[in-house]
Amino acid sequence: MKKMFLFIFAIIPLVSFSVVTLDLSMFSTEEASSVLADVQEKILEFLPKEATITNSSTATFSMTFFLSYNATDNLYVGEWKHGNEVARYEYNPRGYKYYRDFVMECASFPLEKVSFYLFSKNEFPDAFRLTYHPALDEYSDFSSEYFVFSSERLSGNRNLFLIDRKNGDLLSLPVYGSSEYFPRISLDQKYLLFQGSLHGNWGIYYMPISKDYSSKIKLISRGRFAAYNPNWLDENTMVYVQEDATSNHLVVKDLVTMREKTYDLPFDWVFTPAKGNQGIVFVGLKESNFGIYELLPDGTVTVLENSPYNEFDPDVFGNYLIFSSNRDGVFRIYAKDLESGKVWCLTEKIPYDAFYPAFSEDGKLVAFSVYEKGSEPDIWIVRFRVPQD
Repeated sequence: MKKMFLFIFAIIPLVSFSVVTLDLSMFSTEEASSVLADVQEKILEFLPKEATITNSSTATFSMTFFLSYNATDNLYVGEWKHGNEVARYEYNPRGYKYYRDFVMECASFPLEKVSFYLFSKNEFPDAFRLTYHPALDEYSDFSSEYFVFSSERLSGNRNLFLIDRKNGDLLSLPVYGSSEYFPRISLDQKYLLFQGSLHGNWGIYYMPISKDYSSKIKLISRGRFAAYNPNWLDENTMVYVQEDATSNHLVVKDLVTMREKTYDLPFDWVFTPAKGNQGIVFVGLKESNFGIYELLPDGTVTVLENSPYNEFDPDVFGNYLIFSSNRDGVFRIYAKDLESGKVWCLTEKIPYDAFYPAFSEDGKLVAFSVYEKGSEPDIWIVRFRVPQD
């Protein structure tokens, strides 16, 4: 057996961030040594600058990695151990998984320990990559206690995951036999609203954030057509999109009385409603053009942003609107001051398409999904800043 140990000193950067330290003991069998080297290289390539690899017994995270190869089954197995936590990854060169994804799976375990920790401490740079797993990560939302997102990392289906913002722990909430999209945390942080496929067709569900969540899932939407894009309007009221035979419409539902009201709007299609300053903000499609509008309490519709470049995925905090738009050949996240009309880009330094922006509960952060070419999306976070003229 060939033993390999990753032992690297790094210069601690003189920044205001606290430094995360990793004590990584990494071993492999002789046949898997080249794969181990690739995993080590990938960790070093993506390790945030706020982190240092060391052999100190006082490291923030101490973990062991063992990589083996079984010639009989033509199978590589990588296994991380961190306290009582075990993460196992497998790769068969003749199987469906790409080698690069196996390497990134193995590397993602320590990388996400670091990124989730930095996130929980609110000690990260202005633009920050949160997730590293090669599986799809997208559709996120904040509360003061949790950060939720949808991911295929568990079983290939899209499941919901929570990051505890106090300690950086990752919690999985799988709903077996279903895929979950667009999770939204209730204002009291007790429930999750989401789009799921538990009953075959797309429907709107909610469930408690508790250990027995799977036995308390409730279907909210009705009818035989698909429903999607749910969002909270207040602690007891939500909005979603309901398809019908020819188009779709908004539905506002009171979860206490279960009464609902529908809004048929003068658009070909509507998508992704969210709570606005005065009413419900949504994307409207009219004559092949996507724009962002607000449905006011009196039933009138006003324009918030409607350019020739198309706008998607709105979210609002205070007087600020964020959205995704392709204005220079790349879908980027933009912000707009709804009082002054000023628009600026939040992701100009990220050279890949970005979608699904979400404000944090205090408006200080914006999370979104980045679609790097050749890879599944990962979640990034930027600090929301208004440029000073």
